[in-house]
This record gives sequence, structure tokens and C-alpha cells, in this order.
Amino acid sequence: MPRYRLKKNTLFKYAPLAIFAVLAAAPLFLSTYYVSLLLSIMLWLGIAVSWHFFSGSTKYISLGSAAFFGVGVYVTAIFQRNMPFPSIPLLAYALTFLFALAVGAVTLRLKGIYFAIFTFGLAELLNNALLFWEMKVTGTRGRLIIPMDIYYYILIITLIALISIMFLRRTKLGLALRAIGENEDAAEHFGVNTTFYKILGFAVSSAFIGALGAAFAPRWGYIDSGIAFNSLYSFMPAIMTLFGGIETPLGPIIGAVIISLLEEYLLTNFKDYFMLILGSIMIIIILMLPEGITERLRKTARRLRGLP
Repeated sequence: MPRYRLKKNTLFKYAPLAIFAVLAAAPLFLSTYYVSLLLSIMLWLGIAVSWHFFSGSTKYISLGSAAFFGVGVYVTAIFQRNMPFPSIPLLAYALTFLFALAVGAVTLRLKGIYFAIFTFGLAELLNNALLFWEMKVTGTRGRLIIPMDIYYYILIITLIALISIMFLRRTKLGLALRAIGENEDAAEHFGVNTTFYKILGFAVSSAFIGALGAAFAPRWGYIDSGIAFNSLYSFMPAIMTLFGGIETPLGPIIGAVIISLLEEYLLTNFKDYFMLILGSIMIIIILMLPEGITERLRKTARRLRGLP
């Protein structure tokens, strides 16, 4: 038994490195379509894991991911011609972190549905403010971005986000965020500075999303506020995490992979009904799988083994 456990632990330890090696080599032997599909999966995986770090831990459901993703996109649009591209996601991370600190200081005094509505409204505010500025002030619509291969940038940023968040979950910050999610009043009673940790966790989570937005922007070649602040980037991380399971770090990973593949299928075959079908899926998930697929499978496995 100890030898079996040792082999199992070794497998889990080195599995991420093996997956990273396969993904790094994928463009060498896969067609353009499948490389594009992997790129989409990795993007959503990074966003979902980053979203889960704050919202999954604290149960403060943020619908403002599109705001931070869009900030990253516009950082690339503004600075791409004046800076080497590898430094742009770093700049986007720093700027989004500072922006999220300011937003968190204002919004995290709200709870429940009020916080969700405010964060969703933030993305819409930025979208319409930039649209107004471009149409009424600059007299233009959108910006051109130099197209380039971004596969390895997304791969590396997603890997860094995964490793960083796995590490942060074990730190005082991660423990404080989970304590807030369990019972914020009790956490505060035992000396946790809940306001500080909520704002910091929200900023860290949002900054990774901003860095991914900056890295993904050259994929389009042209962006405007409607593309950068698309509400899909607010709802999809929540749907993916709820489907996979909000209580476990594996939830957003499993949810991101499955929902990404489903998104590709729906956009290919039912493009005109995509949002309708996606909304229906979200309702079904909430009603039928409130604990997520990972928790449902875990309970089923324990029941089959005769465990409580």
C-alpha cells in the first residue's frame, strides 16, 4: 500500500509537467484547427482558475471578469507598437492589479447579488465609456493590433496562473479567503482582516485575467470596446466553475475543458442560438448540479463503495 501511494503521489506531482510538455509540442504535430482549439481551452482555463481563486473561495460571485480582460486587451492595443510584446502582459498584470484594487475597495463592501450586479455593470460601463470616447472624441471606432502567434504566451501565462494560485491557496491569503467563504463574520471575529484580504485576493485574481487579455489581443488583429469587454468573459468563468464544482480547485479546470469544447461545438453548429443555449445550460447546471459535476461524481463513487 505505501508503495502504491508513493507511485500515485509521484504521478500527480509530475502529471502537470507532462501535460505542459505535450501542449508545448502540440503545434508541431497538430493541424491549425486543433491548435486554435487548444488555445481557446487554455485561455478559458486560465480565466476560470483565476476567477475561482477569489469567487470560489469567498463566495463573492464576480461578473466583472470582462472588465479586467478588456483592460488587458486595450493595454496591448495602446502599447504594442512601443514595447516588446513579452513585456506587455506584465504591464497589463500590473495595471489591472492596481485597477482591481481600486474597484475592490469600493465594491467589496457590497455582498451577494449587489456585488454581482455592480461588477457586471462595471464591464458595461467601460464598454460604453470607451465607445463614446472613440465615436465622439477621437472620431474612430476600434484599434488595429499587429497579429502574431500567441499560443506560447497563453500557455505560459496559464501555467503561471495555475502554479501561482495553487501556491497562494496554501498561504495566509488563500486560507483567509476560504475562511471568509465559510463564515465572514466568524473569520472577522477571530482576527482576520477580511476587507484587506478580499481586496487583495480580488486584485490578484483580476490581474491574471488582465494578463490573459493582453496576451490574447493579437489573435484578433482588430479590437473595439464590444470585442474587448464582451459579457461572455464575465459569464463563462462562472458557468465553467459552477459546472465543474465551486468547492474544489479541480472544478474550474474540468469545467473549463468541457464547456470550452461545448462552446466550440455550439458556435460551429448553432451560432445564431449560441447565447440562448448557453443560458439554458446555466439554468440547468444551477438546478440539476448545484454542487458541480466533480462533487456529484465524488458522492456517487463513495456511495458505490459503500462509504458515507
